Amino acid sequence: MLSNKIITCILLLAVSCFFISCTSKKEPPPQHLFENEQLVLKTAKDIAGENISFTTSGYFNSDTLKSIVAGEEINEKNSWGIKFYLITWKEGEFQKTYSTGLLEGSFVQSVVDKIKISDFKNELIYYNSKSYFLGNAGGDVYSHIIDFKGFKTYSAHLSVAPGGRVSLELSENIDKKIIRDFFIGYFRRDYPNLSVVERIL
Repeated sequence: MLSNKIITCILLLAVSCFFISCTSKKEPPPQHLFENEQLVLKTAKDIAGENISFTTSGYFNSDTLKSIVAGEEINEKNSWGIKFYLITWKEGEFQKTYSTGLLEGSFVQSVVDKIKISDFKNELIYYNSKSYFLGNAGGDVYSHIIDFKGFKTYSAHLSVAPGGRVSLELSENIDKKIIRDFFIGYFRRDYPNLSVVERIL
C-alpha cells in the first residue's frame, strides 16, 4: 500500500515538472527588454560576444514576436569585415539562431538601420558603409540588405574609378525587383551616370 502511494507521488511530481517545463518554454520574452537599448545591447553581448558594435530589436523573422539583431566587426589577420546575428526567444531563453557570412564593410562612419519594404512582411536590416572606404582619387561603397526570415543577404558595391567612371555591382541573388530598384535608386541620386553590373559579389 505504501509503495502505491510513493509511486503515485512520483508520477504526480513528474507530471507537474513536465507542465512547469512546458509552460516556461512557451512563456513570451520580456517585452520591456526590447524598449531599453542598454538591455538589448547587454543581451546581445551575452549571447554573441563582447565585440558587438550594433544592436536593434524588431520583427525580423516574425510579424508577431520581436527579436534582436547584433552586428560585429571582425578585424583578424586573414579576415576582416562585418557579421550580423539574429537572436530570438526560443524555449524560454534568448538564443543565436542565425548569422550572416562575413560581409564587406565596417561599422566606422556607416549607416545601419532597420527598414520596411512592401514586398516583405518582416523588417529588414539596411547597411551602407558611406564614405569610409572612399579615397580622394576613387573608392568603394558597400551596401547590404539582410532578410533574416528568408536567410538572405542582398549586396551592392559601388566602385568609383580614378578617371570618374562609376559602376554599381549587384549580387546575383537579388530575386525581387524592389530590392534591385532600391539599390539603384539610392546610388543614382549621387551618381546619375552610374553603370549597373549584376553578378556575384
